[in-house]
Amino acid sequence: MDDPYPAYQQLRDHSPVHFHPDLGLYFLSRYADVSALGRDQRRMIRGTSLSGLFEEYRGTGLQEILGDNLFGVDEPTHGRLKRLVTRTFVRSRVEALVPRIEEICGQLLDEAELAPSGGRFDLIGTLGYPLPFQVICELLGIDPGDREPFLDWTRKVLPIVDPLPDPGQVRAAVDGAGSFVGYFTALVGERRRALRAGRDLPPGLVSDLVRAAEDEDGGRLSGPELISLCFTLLVAGFENVTNLVSNAWRALAENPEQAEALCKEPELLHNLPDEVLRYYSTTQYNTRQTTEDLTLHGVRIPAGATVVLLRGAANRDGRQFPDPDRFDLRRTNSATHTGFGEGATLCTGAALSRLEVRIAFRELLRRCGPGLRISRFEAGPTKLFWGPRVLEVEYGTP
Repeated sequence: MDDPYPAYQQLRDHSPVHFHPDLGLYFLSRYADVSALGRDQRRMIRGTSLSGLFEEYRGTGLQEILGDNLFGVDEPTHGRLKRLVTRTFVRSRVEALVPRIEEICGQLLDEAELAPSGGRFDLIGTLGYPLPFQVICELLGIDPGDREPFLDWTRKVLPIVDPLPDPGQVRAAVDGAGSFVGYFTALVGERRRALRAGRDLPPGLVSDLVRAAEDEDGGRLSGPELISLCFTLLVAGFENVTNLVSNAWRALAENPEQAEALCKEPELLHNLPDEVLRYYSTTQYNTRQTTEDLTLHGVRIPAGATVVLLRGAANRDGRQFPDPDRFDLRRTNSATHTGFGEGATLCTGAALSRLEVRIAFRELLRRCGPGLRISRFEAGPTKLFWGPRVLEVEYGTP
């Protein structure tokens, strides 16, 4: 479903707590509910939302990389893992990446040879995928010669997070996850042996996490936790930004007056990532489990129920965002969207994602101007991570 927003409006207006009897799920669609319960770690936990889901794949790479990862565990494990990631993902490290991100962006667009008079190109293949992918791989410290198969593995794994993957998707996901586990197990093992032998480790987050895993004062990481964190940081580091870049072009192409404003008022670029995340949420939903009975809008949600937080619906709620279906770069509260999570679950890489999108569109608009159009669009393979699989675009005077 490429346009879930009319259905979201129906839910918000008529059934803000919607029980689906076939799925056994409770769907929340209003901003106040999603935001409040998303940060409520007492009454709403992640529980078995991931680990139980992948229990049937125990012994496969799927259970190892997704079963107990940063997005699927509760306190105190979640806090321990996030502290380890956060201390290696500090603001100074992100800010130091600016010149390198600008360099990569310029190189990729130079290679595309975009004609000043206008033309057509594959946005995802040219910039949307390779920019964040190169950035996160460099940040992790992954050798360039090892990176080529990662996109294929990722595309195999991601559809498994949808509620009802088909058998072919399951088989592909098991295969892709096994490849990731094999790669990161070998990489981490190599770094651990080097550390224990007293040798210097290559720079990057993988080496930082290996050191943290060996540090008794740092809360130690188990082997599976370390592998899962490596996978999570890699995929979260580029998949979300790929979709964010694509969704930004789509929003600007559909709202040409905003593209014109962005060219005339470059300071509006600061709000672009957040207004895009509000308008076209790259993460449409996530799940929680209730720890006690709740009553919300007159509906009783029993303890142990699975609740779906519809972030895409919350971000178009007129109770929070006036004129919510308007894409508006001058909106003053865009950054209150739920796209990066909230509270303890706030996305660690939010600052990097925003930075990459601002740099990408500053350079895209400099080269392409405001005449942005879409020539071919194919929706992505998952309903959770929302963005196109194919986005061929045009620019310049039609």
